[in-house]
Amino acid sequence: TRPFLLIVAMRLKDLQAALSEYAAFLNGPRALQHWPLWEAQRIFQEHWNLDAPDLAAMYGASLDSTQTRRYWSRDDYQPRQVMIRFMQQQADFTRQMFADLFREDKSVDGRMARFVFACDELLRDHQERHPHDKQTTHYHGDGYQIASLYLAFRYPEAHSPYSYAAFIRALQRIGATDIPATHDLERFDKVSRTLFKFLQNDAAVQEAHSRRIDPTRDYTPPSMLIVYDFMCALS
Repeated sequence: TRPFLLIVAMRLKDLQAALSEYAAFLNGPRALQHWPLWEAQRIFQEHWNLDAPDLAAMYGASLDSTQTRRYWSRDDYQPRQVMIRFMQQQADFTRQMFADLFREDKSVDGRMARFVFACDELLRDHQERHPHDKQTTHYHGDGYQIASLYLAFRYPEAHSPYSYAAFIRALQRIGATDIPATHDLERFDKVSRTLFKFLQNDAAVQEAHSRRIDPTRDYTPPSMLIVYDFMCALS
């Protein structure tokens, strides 16, 4: 689908204003808010290998950062830790569910829904094996945020990290109609790819963005992380 046709329901004037606002944001004090994601994406790209003999060790090395781990590890949010435990217990099953998540020939909403369902099954199995363990969540049923992060890290030019709140706010700011009342991952995917093209073609945005990227540390090829940053900036 041609990018402009996907943005018919938006007001181009509002989108252009939002792009200008984002360029100003990138020149401001909060420009580095999500900048560590670009380093994390490079680390993921360098380490991810589903054929690795030690799947848990590979996964742990793939989700790393010298700047921050808050996207996958906080006091009240531990998807990385739980997934490592799942991989240690059922490596073959987790290998298969990641392989399915990364099948680009399948719909993104179906893949993410199956991934979360598989995590539910792993948690249920873990609780049966360890009835005294207080683990009650796998943290991957978080509105698809961590599953979308895996996709974004794996396919930088095809997927953006997902935040329902940021997506809705961005749609409102750029004048979109028919705002989804619940998760609509297919629409998010299409809108994100359209916005990515506009962001890639905006000279002011690209110039400002390039100044915060360190070629010795960060992922430097085109990446849809910038779409996530754009949506959050508008929020």
